[in-house]
Amino acid sequence: QARVERMEQFQKEKEELDKGCRECKRRLAECQKKMKELELAEPDSGRGELEKLQAEAQQLRNEEKSWENKLEELRKKEKNMPWNVDTLSKDGFSKSVFNVKPEEKEETEEQKEKKHKTFVERYEKQIKHFGMLRRWDDSQKYLSDNPHLVCEETANYLVIWCIDLEVEEKHALMEQVAHQTIVMQFILELAKSLKVDPRACFRQFFTKIK
Repeated sequence: QARVERMEQFQKEKEELDKGCRECKRRLAECQKKMKELELAEPDSGRGELEKLQAEAQQLRNEEKSWENKLEELRKKEKNMPWNVDTLSKDGFSKSVFNVKPEEKEETEEQKEKKHKTFVERYEKQIKHFGMLRRWDDSQKYLSDNPHLVCEETANYLVIWCIDLEVEEKHALMEQVAHQTIVMQFILELAKSLKVDPRACFRQFFTKIK
């Protein structure tokens, strides 16, 4: 929680600096425009006003430089930030074939249920195989071979399977499947926060978690 709060504060600071820099550039452009208009309209009579505008423009240039220096310092700080589960390389995802934004359109409960049922009928054996894996390398390889499993339907099936196993009092097996359930949910959450397809996340997730 503390790490997330620090990251949010960092992002807020970055946005404020961006906003300040943009506003300064806008004011400078406006000032330069007024100077040009004044030079064309009143070359001599408006000298006092022109000097005032020139001084203001110089002040704004200095201010602009200050904003840009602060932004540069922040970018350097961002590059040196330690990698963790919340800062998995965003750049790394850009090279993935699956780097597409998840669909925004809302599905009805009926559509979700139908989609889940169809998916389970088709891939139940593969989902169960993933649920039984113990090693990080095995999980990564299996998802690499079957990237279609990296989705909400797999996570939902694993949750239901965990409940069934607990009801059957198969506690050890339930704990094993629960571990894989959390792995899948974590990948989905990561994809959501980075606004990328879940299939673009899992390789980086396993690299870092190992």
